[in-house]
Amino acid sequence: MFLPVFTSGICVFDFEGFDSYEGKARDDEIIDGLFNLPEVVKEKNVIDAQGGRSLSTVHLYKTHIIPELLNFKQSPLGVWILHKIVESAVLLGLDKSRDVRKLKYYRTWANRMYKNCDAVAHRHAVAGSTIPHLVAIYYLEVPEDSAQLIFIDDNNYEIMRGGRYHEYAAHQQFVVPPKAGRLVCHDARALHATSVHESHLPRTCLIIEVGFPPLQ
Repeated sequence: MFLPVFTSGICVFDFEGFDSYEGKARDDEIIDGLFNLPEVVKEKNVIDAQGGRSLSTVHLYKTHIIPELLNFKQSPLGVWILHKIVESAVLLGLDKSRDVRKLKYYRTWANRMYKNCDAVAHRHAVAGSTIPHLVAIYYLEVPEDSAQLIFIDDNNYEIMRGGRYHEYAAHQQFVVPPKAGRLVCHDARALHATSVHESHLPRTCLIIEVGFPPLQ
């Protein structure tokens, strides 16, 4: 589903079989294993995370490639995500200048945030960036009182990072409630943040940055 957001838009889809698809237990075990890696546990919070503790595999994106680990080409979840990424690229108009059938992963990683953590406003691409073009966020664990995803009305594409969500006026914020099995796709230049995660249980998601070659 395409949702208009400020001067652009986002795409939101819910995976109906998120809690029962074939291979889910294996996928959960793989993701949990990533967060138990010493090189993840010992890493400080990423620059976007503030307040409480967070864990991320973003610095391992070259060696721990999420679509390969979770077998996206064959697993029900992976195939669904890939189809929705392509559908989102069309809905966002990227097919006008890009061959969206030739998706290429840029960076892929997993994030887990704990109580009192939030993420400052940030972009995945700025003016002049050649890649990524689209970002997909898939939510694995979303307990009650989880951090909300917030898009910020700010088209200054020169700035990669902004402030915390509460530093922006209410009319500059578009809130997307996360839930397990939800996929949110957006233009990589869209400024977005999260509210504070208030649950004692973790909030876990996958981040997939993709690019598309120019049309021939």
